[in-house]
Amino acid sequence: MKRLIKTGAVCLAFSSLLFAGDYRFTRIDVPGSSQTIAGSINARGDIVGRYDDADGRTHGFLLHKGVFSTIDFPRASLTAPRAINTQGDIVGRFELADEVDHGFLLHDGHFTQVDFPGSIATAPRGINNAGDVTGNYTDVMENEIAFILQNGKFRRVNVNPCSGDVWMAMDNGQVLVGDNCTNPTNGLHGFVRDRQGKFHVIDFPGLKVPCTALRWINERGDMVGLFARIRTTDECYEPATTSYHGFLLQNGSYTAISVPGAVSTQAWSINDDGQIVGQYRDIRGVVHGFRAVRQLP
Repeated sequence: MKRLIKTGAVCLAFSSLLFAGDYRFTRIDVPGSSQTIAGSINARGDIVGRYDDADGRTHGFLLHKGVFSTIDFPRASLTAPRAINTQGDIVGRFELADEVDHGFLLHDGHFTQVDFPGSIATAPRGINNAGDVTGNYTDVMENEIAFILQNGKFRRVNVNPCSGDVWMAMDNGQVLVGDNCTNPTNGLHGFVRDRQGKFHVIDFPGLKVPCTALRWINERGDMVGLFARIRTTDECYEPATTSYHGFLLQNGSYTAISVPGAVSTQAWSINDDGQIVGQYRDIRGVVHGFRAVRQLP
């Protein structure tokens, strides 16, 4: 399915800059929105994500050179872009009136629907510069299964027995990152699949209850994600109430990332220049997007 995108542009108004440790944070809010989530940043600094309007409808956005453009899949009740690559290709999910998740690819202003064959729902999470699309799908038994789409062919990624999700692939299409839950505790762990196909568990250090998720890997091998210090595994899956922290995993070293004054912070993407985007929840419960830039000494 291919349709031309129609966008409405509005100017960007950044908030005051906030500083925490080595990072300078900039708030990202689509004007007139009730919440904004920044999902991905590419090498050119373009940012995609989603926002809710005053009526509670969810739209996508592209932020390019300080200007927002709205992204709506035709006739969709919800459009949620997740990732953008250097070429400007965008992937995400949309819902029609039946509220079923379908994937989409937006390339050169045209939408293509992306559904894993035989699935009842599909949610793309990432797209690399080679055009590989990653994500998860739900089968008829309601199992959530990770996938990668390469050269027009879908392949399952067998992460583990509970459920799995691939959020991003390096440009080689072999190194993958994501998260998976584990039976019987239902704990959440991040993972990296290396070039040889071996999976490595990623858990933020010091957690008594497993709640770690990887969201992105750049071409330098830097990874970002989120973690939470919780008492029960159920809390890990409650984004509206759980206090998360973002983190950077670089050269084997973990760095926690929290927007100053935020109740909760989630890091979603890091580009090759080290710029990070994501979302945070303020003390009023409002969700905002952010961009974090590391300061030079």
